[in-house]
Amino acid sequence: MSAKTIMLRTVFLLAIATLGGGCAPSDQFWKRPDIGERITTVEDALKQPEAVRNLDLFNRNLPAFPQDILTLPNLERLSLRRNTIGELPATIARLPHLKWLDLGESKLTNAPSALNELPDLSVLYLNDNQLSELPVALGGLTKLSYLNADRNQLTAIPTPLGRMPTLKWLRLNDNRIAALPDDLSGLSKGLQRLYLRGNPIPEAEKERIRKALPNCQVIF
Repeated sequence: MSAKTIMLRTVFLLAIATLGGGCAPSDQFWKRPDIGERITTVEDALKQPEAVRNLDLFNRNLPAFPQDILTLPNLERLSLRRNTIGELPATIARLPHLKWLDLGESKLTNAPSALNELPDLSVLYLNDNQLSELPVALGGLTKLSYLNADRNQLTAIPTPLGRMPTLKWLRLNDNRIAALPDDLSGLSKGLQRLYLRGNPIPEAEKERIRKALPNCQVIF
């Protein structure tokens, strides 16, 4: 493939990502964790609960969080995307081995502090919900490297998130955020990408963010 062809392909893919408002192509690797056999129904999961590590319940018309999931002691990857969960129960803490949790497009109105009790969680999708705030407890997730909270109703993010050195990608597109926390010392250590498109951030705040995160690609 010639250099010109590669360049044109790259420009085309970036244009698609920008127009679509979704994840850029380089963002997709977060969506494909290599975690065990993928089980797609709760019924199948309950046949061998201790063996289940990867449960994908995408678009299953679930009216609420399926409590039977809590009987899967070794679950590491859970997708509840595009269901009508509404609220995430505090009992989610009974899945301590979760590393990857997708709650996008699930009509969520709250994200409980119990998320802090998932010590291995590294990837968390909360995008396309109805969240007006993120729990302060997220700042206690010492392995969290990717957080997607695009297209909610957030007006701010908790101060502890600014102090998180483990975060590498943070997506906050299309919210109502006018400023980030004053203390961004943690994010300055590891954050690689910060997405803030579609937020009412004044120019002075944009400049402060750029200066506070010199090694991060910030997309306004």
